[in-house]
Amino acid sequence: MIIFDGKTYAQNKERELGEEVSQLKKKGITPKLVTILVGKNPASILYTNLKKKAAERIKVKFEIINLSSSVKPLQITTIIKDLNKDEKVHGIMVQLPLPTNLKLKTQSILNAIDPTKDVDGLTKESTYMPATTKAVLRILGVAKEQVNLGEEKVVVVGSHGMVGKSVVKELKNLKYKVTGLDIGSKNIKKETLKADILISATGKPNLIKANMVKEGSAIIDVGSPKPDVAFNEVASKAVFITPVPGGVGPVTIVSLLENLVQPLYNSL
Repeated sequence: MIIFDGKTYAQNKERELGEEVSQLKKKGITPKLVTILVGKNPASILYTNLKKKAAERIKVKFEIINLSSSVKPLQITTIIKDLNKDEKVHGIMVQLPLPTNLKLKTQSILNAIDPTKDVDGLTKESTYMPATTKAVLRILGVAKEQVNLGEEKVVVVGSHGMVGKSVVKELKNLKYKVTGLDIGSKNIKKETLKADILISATGKPNLIKANMVKEGSAIIDVGSPKPDVAFNEVASKAVFITPVPGGVGPVTIVSLLENLVQPLYNSL
């Protein structure tokens, strides 16, 4: 059984990106990412700081705009529109989830981001694949290289969520046999037991138990900040599994930075 080491994978990618940033700086270009952090959600603060540290490691500028949870949607979109016009800003993101009073406005706020600067890939017209989706596909590629996954039937739990919906779409584009489920789906256990590859992105801790997992399957846990998968009991049945933390998270961050840096580097 292989436990995927997302930190080591991300470190290797960071080294590559750091070299690209160095080349950009020689041409007078310093990639800059601005993130808008609304409220005091501890998990959001943690993730923002992790992104900041990763950006600093590859010598990318990273600015945090802290806003009160009482901020109005129009105030946020006004800030975003100003950043859209700033030629020194190459990437803009809004840390999710937004506070309860703003949740219904999430998509309209995100859609204010210029699609060419939406490095998190969350606007309808974004030119980027969402960073988390990119991370899942990358990890799936690693799993396929390292273990035999049978017929590769994929089940995505949380398929109506922002992450799950995107993952299902991209997997179908790659011609995988995909079944999308949600927490309230009927016969969820019956379907997950058929999965050669089980991806969970529900945000419900310990939803996936050992009795829901096929022997010899690959498990990709997108749960955050706590795991969707009951790791200790499920690991004994899997041939490949991602831990939380240290699995999908680090790869998502480096995928975000790759979305920021590589278009600039490729334009040299």
